[in-house]
Amino acid sequence: MKRSLNSFLASALVATCTFVGSQAFASGTVYVKENNSISMESLNLVLPIQSGAHNYDTGSLNITVGTGLREGSITNGTSFLAYCIDPFQWSSSSALTYSTVALSTLGTSQEADVTKLYSQSYAGTNGNSVNSAAFQLALWELAKDDGVLTTGRVHTTDVTNASVVAAASSMIYNAQHANAGSSQYSFNLYTNGSKQDYLVATLGSVTPVPEPETYAMLLAGLGLIGFTASRRRVSK
Repeated sequence: MKRSLNSFLASALVATCTFVGSQAFASGTVYVKENNSISMESLNLVLPIQSGAHNYDTGSLNITVGTGLREGSITNGTSFLAYCIDPFQWSSSSALTYSTVALSTLGTSQEADVTKLYSQSYAGTNGNSVNSAAFQLALWELAKDDGVLTTGRVHTTDVTNASVVAAASSMIYNAQHANAGSSQYSFNLYTNGSKQDYLVATLGSVTPVPEPETYAMLLAGLGLIGFTASRRRVSK
């Protein structure tokens, strides 16, 4: 997240993407403003945004997204719950220009893992600060790091909240190895070149992409149907 709350710097690091508004924004340029945090845990973590371990507050936050700007305020805006997805940048409380991009820009495997993470664990973060902090850690690991909480650019320390670490470890493992959950989400990823990126999830039907084997079976079935119809025409 780009806006991190560091106990030493008194800046706010927050993270979480949950849909609250009734409007999603298509690809293009919008204004995004981080409003306030929702639920947080103060965690001793190592993030690439700053060398060494620091006490960052991680959890869910509220952002406003809109297409108009007037005197520093967003007009025609919609409020969302959001998770930060970028551990390399600080966030900002000012309304800034963002690009709306597809989740696939993270990479194929990252998109798959993040999608499963949301389907399995996202609902359990609502109103739960431990699960929110764990979800943020899992999101960073799966989207931007090596998927291991003890190594890489994002990692825990010996004094990181044990309950959060345990919950995040379970979320990461399930996203990598278990079946997807029953909840399906669509996503808007808001990116800025120098400030925190935010991921917003909207609960709704998502059409699954068929596996290559599914396409092969479909083509084989269509071919069989065509062959049968051809034989029937010849026999008449």
